Amino acid sequence: MTAGAALGRLVAALGRPGAELPEPLLERLRCGLLHDLTVALAAHPVGGAIWPLVRDRGPAEATLLVDGGRVAAEAAAFANAQLMHARAQDDTHFAAKTHVGAAVIPAALALAEREGADGGRLAAAVIAGCEVAAAVGERHAAAATARGFRASPVFGTLGAAAACAVVLGLDEERAAHALAIASSCSGGLNQTWVDGSSEYRLQLGFAARDGLLAARLAAAGERGARHWYEGEAGFARAFGGGAPGGGPSGGEPLGGEAFGAGEACCDDDWQLGVRWRLLDVTYKPHPVCAILQSAVTVAAGLAREHDLDASAVTAVRVALDPRDRAYPGTLDPGPWDHVAATLMSAQFCTALALRDRGASLAGLHDFDDPLLARLAAATTVLADERIPPLGARVEVDTAAGATVAAELLPDARTYGWDWEGVRGNALRMLPELPVDAARLERLAAVVRELTALPTLAPLLRECVA
Repeated sequence: MTAGAALGRLVAALGRPGAELPEPLLERLRCGLLHDLTVALAAHPVGGAIWPLVRDRGPAEATLLVDGGRVAAEAAAFANAQLMHARAQDDTHFAAKTHVGAAVIPAALALAEREGADGGRLAAAVIAGCEVAAAVGERHAAAATARGFRASPVFGTLGAAAACAVVLGLDEERAAHALAIASSCSGGLNQTWVDGSSEYRLQLGFAARDGLLAARLAAAGERGARHWYEGEAGFARAFGGGAPGGGPSGGEPLGGEAFGAGEACCDDDWQLGVRWRLLDVTYKPHPVCAILQSAVTVAAGLAREHDLDASAVTAVRVALDPRDRAYPGTLDPGPWDHVAATLMSAQFCTALALRDRGASLAGLHDFDDPLLARLAAATTVLADERIPPLGARVEVDTAAGATVAAELLPDARTYGWDWEGVRGNALRMLPELPVDAARLERLAAVVRELTALPTLAPLLRECVA
C-alpha cells in the first residue's frame, strides 16, 4: 500500500457514517476549535486588510468569521485562515512545526457550511485533516525547514484536503486523489520571517483554499499521482531531501476495527489510526511564535513579581533550545516595520513582555517605541542545550545592580491544555475580543455540543461580531 493510499483509507474511514471516535480525541478537537475560533475573533483589527480581498466573491456559500459576509467557500477558507493565523496564536503541532488548525478548520468549516453538513461531520473532518498534516509533517518538517520551506503551508495543504474529503464523503480512492492533487499545491518559504512580510498569514490562506479546491477536484473526477509521496520525483524527496521513502513495508495495522484493521500501513512508525497526533497539539497564551511563548511568560512573570521598571533594565539574556534559536526570524534585532518580524523576534517579544508584563497584538505593532528598541538592543539570545524545545530561561539586570532570573522548562501539559485551560485562556483574551463575556460563553457552549449540532448555523452565529 502506498502512503497516499494508506492516508486516503484513513480519511475515508473517519468520514464513514457512524464511525465512532474516541472521546479523548473529540475532547481535544473541542479544545482546538474553541481556541482557534477565539484567536480568530481576537485578530479582528487586521480584518480590514483581509476581507476586501474576498468581499462580493460569490456565490454566497460560506461565512466570513467576525465580518459575517458570505462569499464562495474557497474565498471564505482563504480569508478565515488568514484571520485565524494573523496573531500567530493558533494551535501548533510542534513535531510537524505546523499550525494544523489554521489550515484545516477554515477549509472544513467553509465547505461544511456550503454542503449543509452537521457538527459531527465537521468534527470528523477536522480530526482527519489534523492527523494527515501532522503525520506527514512530523516526518519531514525538520528537513523541509532546513531547506527554506515553511512547514505550515507545506503540510497544512494536505490537511485541508483531507478534511474537505471527509466533508464531501469521498471514498478512499477519491480521498487519495485529493491528497495527491493537494501535494502539487503545497509550498511556502520561511523568508517571510526573515524579511518580516505578510506572506506568513497568506500562506495559511493558500493552504486552506487550495486544500478545499483539491478535494472538490477529486470529487469531480480529477486524478492525482498514485506515488505522490514516495515516488522518485515525489513529495518526500522534494520537501525532505535525500532518497524517496515511506513506501509500504507491512508495518502496523492502519488502526482499530473502525479504521481498517489488518491493512498494511506505510512504515510501522506511522501508526495511522492508532497514535492520534491531534492529542499532541499545543496552544499559545501569547500572540507570538510558539518558540517564544516561554520567554514571554517568564519575562512577564519577572516583571510582575519584582515590579520591574522596564526603563531601569540594563541587560537581558534569553536562553533557548539551540534548534529553536536557529529558526528563521528568531534573532531579528530590528528595526521592524511589520508584525511578522516582531512576533518572531526573541529580542522584541522579550522587551514587550518586560514593558507590558504580557504581550498583545497592539503591542506587536509598536515598531518605533524607543523603550522597546533599547530593551531589544540590550537583549542577548543564547543557545543552551539544557533548555528543551519550547523552553526558555530569562535573566534581567537592573540599574540598581540586581539580577533576577527564572526559567520555564515545559512538559506536555504546559501548553497542551484541557478544556478548562483553553476556556480560561479565552477569558483572559476578552479585552482583545469584539464580543463580551456572555457571547464568549455561548460560543464555548456551542463548541461543547458540536457533534450534536444538526447544522453549523449556531456555531457560525457566535463567530460573527
